[in-house]
Amino acid sequence: MGLRALLLHILAAAPVAAIVAAALGSTAHAQGVAHESPPVPVVLVIDPGHGGVPNNHDPTQPFAPAQRTATLLRQDLVDVVLTRTTDVGLSVPQREQIGIDAHENLFVSIHCNSYPADPTVGGALVLYPNPQSQSFAQTLENAVTQKLAPSGIAYDGIVLRDNWWIHNPVPTGTVEMAYLSNPREAALLATEDFRQQVALAIRDGIERFDPQISVRHAQLIAWQRQHPGARLPATRAHRATPPPLRDSSGSALPAVVAWLTLIAALAGMLRWRRPLARALAPAVVRVAARRRRQQLRLRRLTAATEQRWSRYSVYDELSL
Repeated sequence: MGLRALLLHILAAAPVAAIVAAALGSTAHAQGVAHESPPVPVVLVIDPGHGGVPNNHDPTQPFAPAQRTATLLRQDLVDVVLTRTTDVGLSVPQREQIGIDAHENLFVSIHCNSYPADPTVGGALVLYPNPQSQSFAQTLENAVTQKLAPSGIAYDGIVLRDNWWIHNPVPTGTVEMAYLSNPREAALLATEDFRQQVALAIRDGIERFDPQISVRHAQLIAWQRQHPGARLPATRAHRATPPPLRDSSGSALPAVVAWLTLIAALAGMLRWRRPLARALAPAVVRVAARRRRQQLRLRRLTAATEQRWSRYSVYDELSL
């Protein structure tokens, strides 16, 4: 049997397999209704901006507010991902990639500010990378200043910082909670109460911006009540496997039609493969060349960014 005939035989058998699988799976589908997967939690990435060990008693380490914020959000069944939990230096592209890999919905980086030239400068500030993140930044800033105002932390507004987090595909904000160069604010940062207020403020801003957090929380609690003894998903990013193609009656007919269409298309391609190859060759060459140019440009950009950030420690990355 020739290769073309073999391929067509295999493809022709696929609809039969789909029908059998649908028939066998209908019972499992009906049984699975009672044990369906729980709703997928909202995924939030928190980036502890500065270095150092996670020491709650060291005011120069935003590890403490970052971990406190993570704890508060996990209590609300948010899937929280920390860019790091140990004293390691990570470049901005590396931190961005952690969020992208986690299928993030939101990204928040937590820092302390500093301006040694004038120790009287203080306040809370939120940076954002692009217009799409402006609303998120404003919501964060409003929550932070509202919560920290009783401690005398001034409203310092939001600022566009378009050379940070430029590859993040989701709303992104960098919270500058107070100034280490300001003696009064540094003293506040040294207290656990103030760090807890910072964490509560960031949690409030995140949840105000994304109402899906409270919606998903209610859905997860309801699911747990309907499934006594079942465990909620671990706080890590989950993506459900897409269900098989079915119509509203549960039939696998759409899948069979799709297979038949694919068979017809592939049969035509096998029959007229040479004319098609000649016709498509120039377009394929152009696409490949464009992709090579894009990959080269991306490699150059990544190398330049990493070289730039490698000159700074994780303690002073905000001084740029």
